[in-house]
Amino acid sequence: MNILHLIKKSVLDLRGYFSILLLASLPLSFLPLVIQENKIIGMLLLLVLSGPLKAGLSKLSLAIVDKQPLKLSFFLEGFTYFKNSLGVFLLSLVFIIGGLFLLIIPGIIVAIWLSQSYFVLAENPTLEPMDVFKKSKELIKGSELQLFLIMLFFTSISLLLILSKLTLVSLLIVPIQYVTLSNFYNYLKK
Repeated sequence: MNILHLIKKSVLDLRGYFSILLLASLPLSFLPLVIQENKIIGMLLLLVLSGPLKAGLSKLSLAIVDKQPLKLSFFLEGFTYFKNSLGVFLLSLVFIIGGLFLLIIPGIIVAIWLSQSYFVLAENPTLEPMDVFKKSKELIKGSELQLFLIMLFFTSISLLLILSKLTLVSLLIVPIQYVTLSNFYNYLKK
């Protein structure tokens, strides 16, 4: 699979939906700013809201890629299976940080294995977090390098924009990244 072709397809898929996905991604993008204002409340909100918001963004971006009729409620759907979305977020955080403490490389590998978790959860909201992780790891098997390159591409662009004092412009990358990851998830399922 050609990564640039995947990104180009994702940009085309976003036509007419970019503003919706951008608006839906803003709460998750601005959560770190709350930490700057009040560390305790910010960290608590980050821990509690990140899982459901990521699950909702995954559901919304999958609907865009699959050409399903969009509902704004998709964005909030992660809250309907709050326990599982919170569990996926908190456990992934523990596993990735644990891997990073071992050495940086194991943390990156764990992050890649768990990368499809929110898409799996969006399609299977009743799955327990450990089952979500197993399915994510099975899906990504053999395509780890491709995902690493996709994430490296988006991280590089975001860092370049932030270092160029264009932090707000870097928010425009998030919808493209989510739709690209949704297309990649669909590619993995086939």
